[in-house]
Amino acid sequence: MTRSKLDRIARLVWVLAFLALAGCSTEREPGDLFGTEFDTGRLVVDALLIVDRPLPEILISETIAPGRPVTDSNSGVSGAQVTVQVDTETYAYTNDDESRALYLPPVNAPIVQPNTVYTLNIKADGRTATAQTLTPERFLIREAVLLDEESLEVRREFLTYADTENVFGSPENRVIYQSGLLEARFDPIQAAGYQVGVLSLDEGAPFVLTATFLEDDDYKAFDRNGSSPAFVAPNGRLRLPWFSIAFAGRHTLRIFAVDKNWFDFVRTSPEYGGDGGFGGNAGDNFKFPAFNVDGGIGVFGSASVDSLGFVIVPADSSDLRPSGGF
Repeated sequence: MTRSKLDRIARLVWVLAFLALAGCSTEREPGDLFGTEFDTGRLVVDALLIVDRPLPEILISETIAPGRPVTDSNSGVSGAQVTVQVDTETYAYTNDDESRALYLPPVNAPIVQPNTVYTLNIKADGRTATAQTLTPERFLIREAVLLDEESLEVRREFLTYADTENVFGSPENRVIYQSGLLEARFDPIQAAGYQVGVLSLDEGAPFVLTATFLEDDDYKAFDRNGSSPAFVAPNGRLRLPWFSIAFAGRHTLRIFAVDKNWFDFVRTSPEYGGDGGFGGNAGDNFKFPAFNVDGGIGVFGSASVDSLGFVIVPADSSDLRPSGGF
């Protein structure tokens, strides 16, 4: 099974596990969860369309009784009829041979277009679920700069993928950790909001993040693939906080301009900071994620994305904490 399949199944397992825990809550009153009492057998959808990429894989699962282990064999829904409709065309999906929950797009699946409505239809054992997404416009990082932390004047401009494919080999894209402020600039587009992903590409690269309050177990919990809460950026500027970078070496910054379904799910999900924690919108305090799926739960969303590549150089390489090879 490919890494992308595993990642997507892991995300769906988190949703199901969260629902199982919510269903066990002694503080929840009947009707608090999605407008009804907690029930089993509710269809759960996981599908994210990316502009200028082919139609994606789709995960279809179902809620299970609290206390049962959430696995593909326990919660995956096999044999469903799954289609995605765009304009007058309908594309039928097929169930994967290795996973009950995974559904694959047709061979030579079409490329996802901007500003286009896509409709998902699911039929499974007498149950139906539908959802729609309006894809955002194409998104582009216009420029990326390193600012002086006091004057906020531009110290240096980064090279983007529009300038060169070798962004990691460009001296302009080497940044000394905690020296200056890294800012991405873009023209705001029609989108519900944005989400950022920061990926450390060099497995085994040492830590550059240090803090006296961090214990050994805290360091072990760091993930090389992190994501932000949902946010809005009406001025078209994003400053990357240094605490979002933990490792030395090559990094990819991805900015997603997301549709309403994706935005609502991320901003209300505790996993992404939707519990009122750092990075959430003021006043946000959600007990359960928001789902825009008729007849089910989960997310059928879309986004357009652009990336920036850069290299983090330790300010002092004489005493770096090893990452243990992960």
